[in-house]
Amino acid sequence: MIRFMAPDLPSPSGGIKVIYRYVEHLCALGYDARVWHGTPGFAYKSWGSTAPVDTGVELDFAAGDVLVMPETGGSKWSFLSDGQPVVMLCQGMDFVFANSDFLTDEPGAYPGWPQATAAITISDAIHTFLDRACRDGFPLHNVPVQIEDWFQPGVKEKRIALMPRRRREDLLGAVQLVRRSGRLGDWQIVLIDGMTQHQVAEELGRAAIFLFGAEREGVGLPGAEAMASGCYVVGFTGDGAKEYMLAEHSSVIADSDVVDMCDRTLEAMDWFENDRVVIDDRARRGHDWVRSRHSGELVRERLGSAFATITAPGSPSLLPGAVTLKHYQSHAPANDPYNRARSAVRGAGRRVLDRIEGLRG
Repeated sequence: MIRFMAPDLPSPSGGIKVIYRYVEHLCALGYDARVWHGTPGFAYKSWGSTAPVDTGVELDFAAGDVLVMPETGGSKWSFLSDGQPVVMLCQGMDFVFANSDFLTDEPGAYPGWPQATAAITISDAIHTFLDRACRDGFPLHNVPVQIEDWFQPGVKEKRIALMPRRRREDLLGAVQLVRRSGRLGDWQIVLIDGMTQHQVAEELGRAAIFLFGAEREGVGLPGAEAMASGCYVVGFTGDGAKEYMLAEHSSVIADSDVVDMCDRTLEAMDWFENDRVVIDDRARRGHDWVRSRHSGELVRERLGSAFATITAPGSPSLLPGAVTLKHYQSHAPANDPYNRARSAVRGAGRRVLDRIEGLRG
């Protein structure tokens, strides 16, 4: 059995979706693979994944099983595997040393995880980073993320889409410069926020241009999804998106250069209005490149190769014996009604005591 430990987030983030898709592919390859959430009965009802899910703050593992853990928190959660072998799933470079300091070396061939036996990397940027961060010979398996099939080009309109939460100040500055140029005309600015996945795909399918506020990305999935939807992408790479944000089919902006983002947006708008051959050709090349590198077929092929090695007889990634292991949720604050009420009473009591002490002083 292969279990991927996943945090119990209120809604499925991009990283959670990657885990679910990996498990689906591994099941299709014939593995007994499962997502592991800590809260009993936990499920994402709106996320239509077929991946099997185990729940519980503690689960029993058998000899020969494999535990895969995200790199979130750096070495903070290393103790959860109780010294047992673990395969790391790395979706972001900035998480690897999140629990480190400037004056101390991290133990282990994989930083902070002496028990780690291999790592799965989701992008070229992460793979390169871990190749430097890990000791020589540590196994790294590059498995890309899948871009869902519902991200497809539609009939393009004078729409400029963006996601306003990441790099809000930079995107806001660039958009306002476009507005103040007097050239916005009948173009619409579309804010992609609070939408379902299919609503996002619909908007990206209609938008001619996508402004990408990438920042500290592992791969920068929104930009790749926009390319798959036939958008012309103008934006930052956040490092992780540099593998697909190429000059031949996108406009790459230097960090925080909002003036250039404005200029390149105006350039793309002019192409759309007066030289559709240019923007359509660049958008098509971006679409083809992303689809060739993020297809479900390639993800399954790479997972098959990685786990053939990880689960091979004698592999150091196999648990050597039966063991009971704990989930992140075993260390989460109690959230049932009784404990919420108890915490509220204790907090109120503490505030009363603080006021009494203040009056005494």
